[in-house]
Amino acid sequence: MAEIVVIESSDVLTHVALKGRLDEAGVEKVEAELARQTVARRKPAIVDITGVELLPSVGIGLLVKTARSMHSYGIIFGVVASGMSKQILERLKLNTIFPIVDTYDEARKALMLD
Repeated sequence: MAEIVVIESSDVLTHVALKGRLDEAGVEKVEAELARQTVARRKPAIVDITGVELLPSVGIGLLVKTARSMHSYGIIFGVVASGMSKQILERLKLNTIFPIVDTYDEARKALMLD
């Protein structure tokens, strides 16, 4: 099962981590909260998926949906990823939709927050 952990929720930035399995059940569990913590806040957001164990197409769809929703409001969004999850996102060329980076600091730079 998946979970979402809010790391930072400030006037400048939202930083959350997704953990567990982003399969259908996992996405169903975190989707509404992810939207509340990112899109609804209307602040630049970093989503850390380094704790995600399984990232099938439904999980990838959640990231793309979130990024597109944020972009529709002119808000920037980045993903911290590693391992197979990062490889999958890069192979799908999702870096054309949102930055895919290795660390929180790289995400801040990619979102031009530093």
